[in-house]
Amino acid sequence: MRDAREGSHTSLFRAIFPVVLVLLLIVGAAGVTWLVRPSAGSAEAASRPDLSTLEAVQAGFNWMADEVKPAVVFIEVEQKPRASEQEAEPNTEGMPDLRDFFGPGFPMPRMPRPRGPEGGQGSGVIIDPSGYILTNNHVAGNAEKITVHLSSGEAYPAKLIGSDQLTDLAVIKIETDRALPVAKLGNAANLKVGSWAMAIGFPFGGQRYGGRFDEALRYEPTVTVGVISATERQLESDIPGRPFRNLIQTDAPINPGSSGGPLVNVRAEVVGINQAIFTSGPVGGNIGVGFAIPIDANTRSVIESLKGGEPVVRGQLGVAVSALTPALKSVYGGDQGVFVEEVQEGTPAARAGVKPEDIITRYDGKDVTSVDQFVTAVQNTRPGKSVEMQVLRDGKAQALQVTVEALSLEAGKKPEARAEGGKLGLTVETVPTDKASDLGIAGGVVVRSVNPRGEAARAGIQPGDVIVKINRQAVEDVASYQKAIGELRKGEPVVIRVWRKDRMFTAQIERLGE
Repeated sequence: MRDAREGSHTSLFRAIFPVVLVLLLIVGAAGVTWLVRPSAGSAEAASRPDLSTLEAVQAGFNWMADEVKPAVVFIEVEQKPRASEQEAEPNTEGMPDLRDFFGPGFPMPRMPRPRGPEGGQGSGVIIDPSGYILTNNHVAGNAEKITVHLSSGEAYPAKLIGSDQLTDLAVIKIETDRALPVAKLGNAANLKVGSWAMAIGFPFGGQRYGGRFDEALRYEPTVTVGVISATERQLESDIPGRPFRNLIQTDAPINPGSSGGPLVNVRAEVVGINQAIFTSGPVGGNIGVGFAIPIDANTRSVIESLKGGEPVVRGQLGVAVSALTPALKSVYGGDQGVFVEEVQEGTPAARAGVKPEDIITRYDGKDVTSVDQFVTAVQNTRPGKSVEMQVLRDGKAQALQVTVEALSLEAGKKPEARAEGGKLGLTVETVPTDKASDLGIAGGVVVRSVNPRGEAARAGIQPGDVIVKINRQAVEDVASYQKAIGELRKGEPVVIRVWRKDRMFTAQIERLGE
C-alpha cells in the first residue's frame, strides 16, 4: 500500500509541476515589466516631486542675501608710502599662498622693490546707520585715501576711525544725509562645524571680468555659500609671536577683494569678517580654504573701541608659551596648562619669577587649558591688575603674583637680527649669547617659521630648531647664515647641523631645488 501511495503522489507532482512553472514564469515576467516600465502614476510622481523642503532652503538663502547685501560695500584705498626706503612684496615662489588679499602686511618672505604709491581694494560691511563700516586692518589701516562704493553705486570718501593689528580689524566712516542699511552682528561662539555659512563681498575688486558685467552691476556684491569647516584656527601675522587666533575656517568661496566682507549665518547675522584664503599656484584663486575673524565678545569689545576712536588696550606678561604636549607632560609632569618657552627680560613675568620650562596651570583663578585660552585671558586683563598665577616647576606647584602691564606690539618683536625666506624657506633669528651658552653651543640661528613647501621643511626642519652649520660652515648669527645659504647652488646637496632640544642631528637635502 505504501509503494502505491508513493507512486500516485509522484504522478500527481509530475502533472502539476509544469502548470506551476508556467504560472511562475508569468508572474516573473509581469514583475520584470513592472520594474522596467513603471505605471503612469509612478512616472508622474517621479517627475513631480514634493519640492517644498528644497524651496524652503532656497528661500532661506534668498532671504539671507537680501538682508545683508545692501550693507556690504566695496572699498578702494590708496596706501601711505612706507617709512623705509624700500617697500616689500610677497615672494610666493615655491610657497603656499596664504593671502590676506590686497593688504600690504602679509607675513610671507618679501622681496625688495622700488618705493612708490600703493593701491588696494577690499570689502566692508556697514554696522551703524550713521556710516560706520567694519573691514580689515590690512585693507584700510594704512590708507591715506579711502573711497567707499555702496551697492547702489554711490561713492563716498571715508575716514579711518580706528584700526587694530592684532585682530586685523578696522572701522572707517562715511558721511551721508540718510540712514544706511546695516547688518546685524551675531556671535561666532555659537557656531558649529558643518553649519551653513554665506560669504558676501567683491571678489577681484568688483571688476567687470572682461566686460561681461554691466557697469550698473559693478558694485553689486557677490554671494557664495558653504559651511563652517572648522573653528579656532590660527595664522601667522606680521608681528612675531602674535598670530591671528580663533579664526573661522569656511569653504564658502572667497577670493582676493572679498577681504573685509561679512561671513553670515542662517539668521543673516555677521559672525565673521573674511580675512584670508589658502591657495596654491600663481593665480591665487579659491580652493575651498578660507578664514574669517570671528565676531565674539572679544572682537565686539575691539570694534566698540575702534568706533569710539580709542586705542585697544590689552594686557601682557612677556612670556612665549606653547601647548602642553603628551611628551612635555611625560617629562615635566602636569595634566593641563601651557609650557613656558621663553621669558623676556624686564617684563611682568620676569619680575614675578616665571622661568623657562615652567608650566602655567592657573591664571587669575581659572585653569589654563590651551594657549589660545591663556593668551586671551592675559590680553583681556586690565593693565595694572595684580593676578595670581600658579606654575608647576620641577614637579612642584608654586603660586606667583604678577602685575599685568599694557601690551606693546614692540614687545612682541625680537631685537635680534632676522632673516626671512631665502633658498631654504626659513625665517631665522640670531640666538642670544646667553641662550647659546645655556645650550652649550658657540652660536647659531633659531628657526622662527618654516615654509611647509620649502626645502628645509622637506628635510625635517621645525620651528624652534637651532641651525649651527650648513655644509660644514659654522652658523653663528644671521649674517653667517645668509652667507652660507648664499653659496648654495641648485641641484647640489645641502647638509644642515641642527640642535633640537637636547640633541644634535643632521638634516639633509639631496638636491637643492630652485
